[in-house]
Amino acid sequence: MKCKSIRPHKITHANTRTNKKRVRVLRERSLNKMVEMKKNKKGEKSDRILLKAIIENPGFSQYELKKKLKWHSGHVDSAVRRLLRSKKILLEVIERNGRRANLVYPIDYAKPLNVVEIPVKALNVRNPSWSQEACIYALDSSTIGISGRRIEEWDQVAGFKSHISPRVEEQKVFLEIPEDFVKFYNLDRKVYSTGIVGSNILITVSGEIIKTKRYPS
Repeated sequence: MKCKSIRPHKITHANTRTNKKRVRVLRERSLNKMVEMKKNKKGEKSDRILLKAIIENPGFSQYELKKKLKWHSGHVDSAVRRLLRSKKILLEVIERNGRRANLVYPIDYAKPLNVVEIPVKALNVRNPSWSQEACIYALDSSTIGISGRRIEEWDQVAGFKSHISPRVEEQKVFLEIPEDFVKFYNLDRKVYSTGIVGSNILITVSGEIIKTKRYPS
């Protein structure tokens, strides 16, 4: 009886090219997946760092956050967008000196319109004259002055003035701005910054709130 010979499977160049292409595609997919995983981990780390900075410095602009963290603008912008999408922060869009800026806040941050917070250490070290009462002055159309004592020069130039009682809690001094000051300076629509100059507090009203954004547009 004659046995049939079994021919070996013929491997063509076309099959070889197809297999190589499949291997290359699988390898590229695997590499892309690894890159994406590393990118996600890096993004999560950036988000944690930025969120911590925002919680510690509510109301910082994106530019101020960039300077504080020593990041480039794209790095901050990407992290801000991710935090917005995850509903962890909100943006307040303001106009200051003819330019728009985004102020960043934690999502649950309730910004008081008429309360100024100053660290106790700042007043203890730089403003020893503070007592149970402070004087507040409307110095000009964009500046409010607060002092622990009466200042004759401010008495002469102030449009109006009043007295307030400092409140100390959790290593901070809280100063409530009177209602007539809030209305005159439109603090419900304005942005202001606070600084200590010599032994006094100066509040500068510098920008107008345009809108508040909770999610990316």
